[in-house]
Amino acid sequence: MKINTVGIIGRGALGVMYGKCLTDSLGSENVFFIADEERIMRYQGTELLCNGERCRFSYRTPAKAIKADLLIFAVKFMGLRAAIEAAGPFVGENTLMLSVLNGISSEQLLEEAFGSAHVLYACVQGMDAGKDRENVMYKNVGYISVGNKDKSQDERLLAVAKLFERAGLAYEIPDDVVKKQWSKLMLNTGVNQVTAVYGAPYAAVQKEGEARTMMIEAMKEVQRVAAYQDVELTDEDLTGWLSLLDTLNPEGFTSMCQDMRAGRKTEVELFSGTMLKLAKEAGIALPVNEFLYERIRELEGEGQHA
Repeated sequence: MKINTVGIIGRGALGVMYGKCLTDSLGSENVFFIADEERIMRYQGTELLCNGERCRFSYRTPAKAIKADLLIFAVKFMGLRAAIEAAGPFVGENTLMLSVLNGISSEQLLEEAFGSAHVLYACVQGMDAGKDRENVMYKNVGYISVGNKDKSQDERLLAVAKLFERAGLAYEIPDDVVKKQWSKLMLNTGVNQVTAVYGAPYAAVQKEGEARTMMIEAMKEVQRVAAYQDVELTDEDLTGWLSLLDTLNPEGFTSMCQDMRAGRKTEVELFSGTMLKLAKEAGIALPVNEFLYERIRELEGEGQHA
């Protein structure tokens, strides 16, 4: 199995970053973005830059689909269902799928739509890509953790690994990719939501105080939910993230905080929304995440009416 053609859905910061890396190595004839005709016309009418270089991307509508070897989903969670519908015509018998979305929910939705044989599990970390209108900038491309849900290694996984090597994308195949996803979800559920509620940069959670305490308690609640899903998140996992957070730019903002400040809809459903649903099934209470969920929803409503 060899991956020659790649379709990407989502032209945000991550989609552009990965799209540029893959296009540079495979060529624009083999890498394309999927979008409707109106959106493509808008894309083609503007110049998109990635780290100062012009992006010469190819585009395809579902009406002009080809069967792709790999589909990469790089949309916001609230756009995933529409992305799944758009991707349908591009899915062949051997098409593989990777989601670079946060959280633990996207692979389940992909499996429900296309079957588990098409879906590999992934978790992306360490990147710092950001997008300002038609400019994407990053210093660190980070790395991709990729694997199978059942911890097996097969030709599908090998094919994706070889693609990453051809494209110069750093990756790892962890022993347990699902735990990797949960661990990052624990981080995001704490830091993204708390900084969004406070409207504050990383500095707010890098020092002792109410915000940092709330963040840690939200993360501990994720530990409790994970245990009911047979995923062990240890205190060592939590303190490792705290140590990492303390190294970040104090003046930097999480993606959710950026969305909140810009009046955009956030991915709260991916974080506390998911946790609260699973906690209800398990019969446990998550008071901190319940507060964060309700407060973020209130703030989103205020932003829409501002």
